[in-house]
Amino acid sequence: IGKYMTYAIGEIILVVIGILIALQVSNWNEKRRNKISEHIILQDLNTELKNNITALEAIIEEHQKSFDATMTIEELIKDSIKINEISYDSILPILTTMNYNYTYDPKLGILNSTINSGKIDLIQNKEIRYLLSSIQESIFDANESTDEIGKIRGEFYWPLMASHYEAAYNVKSNFKPKNMLRDPKFMWWTKFVKAVRNESLEEEGHLLSFLKDVHNKIAIELENQ
Repeated sequence: IGKYMTYAIGEIILVVIGILIALQVSNWNEKRRNKISEHIILQDLNTELKNNITALEAIIEEHQKSFDATMTIEELIKDSIKINEISYDSILPILTTMNYNYTYDPKLGILNSTINSGKIDLIQNKEIRYLLSSIQESIFDANESTDEIGKIRGEFYWPLMASHYEAAYNVKSNFKPKNMLRDPKFMWWTKFVKAVRNESLEEEGHLLSFLKDVHNKIAIELENQ
């Protein structure tokens, strides 16, 4: 009986050891699969981020042109001689550039899919997880000033422009830019665009730095894997 019990206990121990080894191997395989998945997710996210950074840089460039044109208009308003001399063909491109207003609408398919599916938990770096979760909120904040300009432009600026174009609907040469530039409403619009556009450039600049920071941290994480 003693030998039988020893044999039975030995068998039990072997079975337990086998189970533990199997569990360890299974856990190792799962960690390995998760690590591979994490690497792929980070690669895809970084590619998406890179494209969105490029798109944001293009928008900032256009909004900088808008701000510069607004400054030109503001200086023009202060110079009565230039107002008298300026022509329709000269003022129109500046007005057009002044009203550049692009809402940043990045492609976030991979980010949204990663968050909504819970796969973001596969990313081991807690800082990167937090930064990724903050991207959409940061984009919303950066677009607030642009949205404000778009709203006021539709409600205020276009009706104002229409009132100055009406008299010259059929005769382009009858358009008088100096009348518009001396209009107190247009002067207010110029100051408004200058202030809000300057704010939007700051917000977009902060967002650009933020996205680049996330991109760089992910790149470093990929290099260390």
